[in-house]
Amino acid sequence: MNAPRRILAVKNTHLGDIMLSQPAFWALHRTFPQAQLDVLVTPGTRSLVEGFDWIHRVIEAPRKGRGLTTLRDELRVAKDIALAGYDLFVDFTWSDRAMGYALLSRARESWAIQVTAGSRLKPHVFNRHGTKPDKSWHVIEHERNFLVQAGLPHYEPEFFFPETPAEEAAAQAWLGAQGIRRERLVVVHPTSRWLFKCWNDVKVAALIDWLAERGWQPMMTCGPSAEELNRAQAILQLCRRPPPMRLGDLNLRELAAFLRQARFFFGMDSAPMHLSAAVGTPAIVLFGPSQLARWRPYGAQHHAVVGNCHCLAVRGPQCDKSRVVECLSAITLAEVQAAIAQRFTPPS
Repeated sequence: MNAPRRILAVKNTHLGDIMLSQPAFWALHRTFPQAQLDVLVTPGTRSLVEGFDWIHRVIEAPRKGRGLTTLRDELRVAKDIALAGYDLFVDFTWSDRAMGYALLSRARESWAIQVTAGSRLKPHVFNRHGTKPDKSWHVIEHERNFLVQAGLPHYEPEFFFPETPAEEAAAQAWLGAQGIRRERLVVVHPTSRWLFKCWNDVKVAALIDWLAERGWQPMMTCGPSAEELNRAQAILQLCRRPPPMRLGDLNLRELAAFLRQARFFFGMDSAPMHLSAAVGTPAIVLFGPSQLARWRPYGAQHHAVVGNCHCLAVRGPQCDKSRVVECLSAITLAEVQAAIAQRFTPPS
């Protein structure tokens, strides 16, 4: 294909999913360095991609809903895409909304990672498209294989997140005020907006106490939702010595700054797990009702403690999302302690 002048890449999905597309965005930029690369993402996730100076512009998809405000936002984004003059459109979502954006863009090249879900028009809309993912591939590898199949040269994915000096300085100052040494810091993020991905509160509290007894200096973080805040507070009340905490008040750049200071991260299958991998901090994570091969933290330095998920083995994740699921509850404190002790020794 002729080198494009303007590219729109679409990934309007969850936080962690958007984060995992960074290597694919970077590959597009490296292949077409003279092109203007724009990225369309989910509302509220702008900070995940706008720190990369090689991404020209970030567009947030309209929030789902009804009424004049939603309609106005939809028309604004549609007009923006129609008038931008894109000549390469790349959809990483396989959604019908992305198909509509592809039609509006009138790009001479339109690529879709998959066309087997949703509208039957998709094979006729996109010039090139991938196939259903092999479940043994990581999401990053699936997107790499799609781009290579579409025409990009083969590449080794590079997963990273930009440093931001203001947030780095603020994190270091806060840790200093708490008396936390970088070589002893463990960031513990035990919550998820998906309750069924969380571990048992009693076990989390016991692990935090055990880390402190071993000479580590744990700090606890969580997301801003009411459910996560309540869960985090319940865990703190179970700790014999509640650790320093930043609950619900960190944006993704600020959390990344703390993760860069940490010796390792402990948490669940969630966006902070992927952020830890992106900044190069080893992660110990718990997996239950998720496809481990596709969603594990990317890189060889991480370790997943896996619960045996019956529903995933039978017909995909059909778990009760209102509670902690049995496969995660079955993971013992001793298993997690052993995984940590085998890989990390606190400094004397």
